[in-house]
Amino acid sequence: MFELVEKKKYELIWSFVLDYENSRNPYLERQTHIKLISDLCSEKIAPNEDIRLRANEIITKSNAKNRDALHLASAIWANAKYFITCDDKLIKTISSNEVALQNIIKGMELYNPIDFLRREMNIDVIE
Repeated sequence: MFELVEKKKYELIWSFVLDYENSRNPYLERQTHIKLISDLCSEKIAPNEDIRLRANEIITKSNAKNRDALHLASAIWANAKYFITCDDKLIKTISSNEVALQNIIKGMELYNPIDFLRREMNIDVIE
């Protein structure tokens, strides 16, 4: 996936929520690696009132967890086309509340990294 970013096919967006989570990572080596990933990002989102309000709306309409809602609201605020997460439970929560969230998410697509790469590479996998 990072190869696609390095080739400028996609841009990564970083948020204050990721900084917070990374600061709580007890493994210094992982923390350092994640910091390097943040350096690949074309945009870094700072907290603001719009993100907080949108996150509260996401929580109300989907019962998403607070931090997950902040992640998603940050991506929405940045007008991201895709939201890629390893949290399949979050994807399921948002997908099952798609109708209630349609005016908030505005067509942004949620993927786990594997499904995104399958889509990007046009790979059909029989499960």
